[in-house]
Amino acid sequence: MTKAKNEQKKPTAMKAEGKSKKEKFIELAETRVPKALKQIGMVGNLSDKTKFEYTNKQIKQIVDALTESLDRMKARFENGEAQEESFKLS
Repeated sequence: MTKAKNEQKKPTAMKAEGKSKKEKFIELAETRVPKALKQIGMVGNLSDKTKFEYTNKQIKQIVDALTESLDRMKARFENGEAQEESFKLS
């Protein structure tokens, strides 16, 4: 059964290899960006004061973390630099 699964994956891998870098970029961007936007929207859902309690400090930490992440993403497109990302409320 494992052998059959591997055989099924090979054509997919070969298909991906046949795509240009531009096609791969578009395909991945069109998958990843909507997912990221949905997740950001879900963070926004935390603003519902009828369901959650939070401080201004926590809001600032969340907004700062998201802003810094976007800034790092922009920098990667501009000069290719990657940095570690992490987040923890204090």
